[in-house]
Amino acid sequence: MALKIVSYEELYGWTMDSIVRAVGLKNNCTFCGVFRRQALDRGALMLKVDKIVTGHNADDIAETVLMNVLRGDIARLARCTAISTGTDGALPRLKPFKYTYEKEIVMYAYFKKLDYFSTECIYSPNAYRGYARAFLKDLEAVRATSIIDVIHSGECMGVRKEVKMPTQGTCKQCGYISSQELCKACVLLEGLNRGLPRLGIGKSSRVKKALAEAPAASTPAAARLAAAKIDF
Repeated sequence: MALKIVSYEELYGWTMDSIVRAVGLKNNCTFCGVFRRQALDRGALMLKVDKIVTGHNADDIAETVLMNVLRGDIARLARCTAISTGTDGALPRLKPFKYTYEKEIVMYAYFKKLDYFSTECIYSPNAYRGYARAFLKDLEAVRATSIIDVIHSGECMGVRKEVKMPTQGTCKQCGYISSQELCKACVLLEGLNRGLPRLGIGKSSRVKKALAEAPAASTPAAARLAAAKIDF
């Protein structure tokens, strides 16, 4: 399969550099994470593939479990440890390295002389995940099985049937999966285009109010995103 590079600028009209200049270093990971996940799906549809396989390893998943527990995000906690997600949709996602430690992958790449990135993103010095990672490494120093233990704990956690969970639907603007009227990517992009980069950071009720009060923004990238609806 040929390599297909899909850029933020091509999809959204913004580079990560320009996003950081607008929003600063505190919440830029929110933009990158949301845009990256949607870009993966859009790139997959361009290539007409039927599955997305990601390189998430055991360290990544254990960090995500901790982050979702700390945030009280039971919707994501219920699915973050699954090897496959979205199996009832058009583009299932698979994580074959779920039980593989990051250090094992690095050792394999080193001894096989494979190219790999060993540097952290320059825009994530204060990323929330970094604190979860540091905590997890401290736990691992005391108990070697901590990473797998955290994953198993996440797998065993359940949500009571009476707890109301978000209902999955689609974004009315771009057609992407969303539990809100507008998906997170469209809200974040709208905020950037309106000069309100922090619009999508916070509660959905505040976002709705801000969208109603601020004048609408129309950009070529926003128009392309709305035109290239994803059919889920």
